Amino acid sequence: MKGKTRNDGMSGRYRLFRGLVVILGRIFLGFESHGAENTPERGSLIVASNHRRFFDPVFVCMAVPRRVQWMAKQELFLPGLRHFFTFIGAFPVDRQGGGRSAIRAALNFLKEGWSLGIFPEGTRRKEGDAMEARSGAVLLAVRGDAKILPVFIGKIPGPMARLQGEKFHAYVGAPFSLGKDLKGKQQYGEAADDLLGSIYALPQQGKDVYP
Repeated sequence: MKGKTRNDGMSGRYRLFRGLVVILGRIFLGFESHGAENTPERGSLIVASNHRRFFDPVFVCMAVPRRVQWMAKQELFLPGLRHFFTFIGAFPVDRQGGGRSAIRAALNFLKEGWSLGIFPEGTRRKEGDAMEARSGAVLLAVRGDAKILPVFIGKIPGPMARLQGEKFHAYVGAPFSLGKDLKGKQQYGEAADDLLGSIYALPQQGKDVYP
């Protein structure tokens, strides 16, 4: 990040890596990304997605044609894995030091024009669990003057389902901005609930647009 004022694209190595993963996803999972053209080419951006699996950050990066940065706990950055996590766009955050360090790091990325991946649910949501939104994505969008890009990652079909023609779908919605006049826990919470609701509404909207 040092020495850069903005970064709206992907390096050659990352573009090649992403392209390979997308091809493999199409071959083995029937991966299809709907609405990828909604992704802004430049400018600070919050990429907000639902979260069910450990590899969801990879699936989001497959769906969104832009380099996405992800917060990750610093304990994951072991000597043998540090370069890999950095390469795929993860940056270490000290959770023991509280949330302020994470917010500062995220705002710095947004200030430099990066896109930042966030799961509004905060943790992986199991099938049947109630939806519960956290306000981190809203807070960063307002403070970082960033648009929000909603993304929904669908269910991965099993082997038998694939043989029957089912595919792995991802839906990218239209980007939108939040008002800078949002204040207080209640307003942030309501905006976060609306964001999460819009994410889970994408599959039905996508079916109407991409039959």
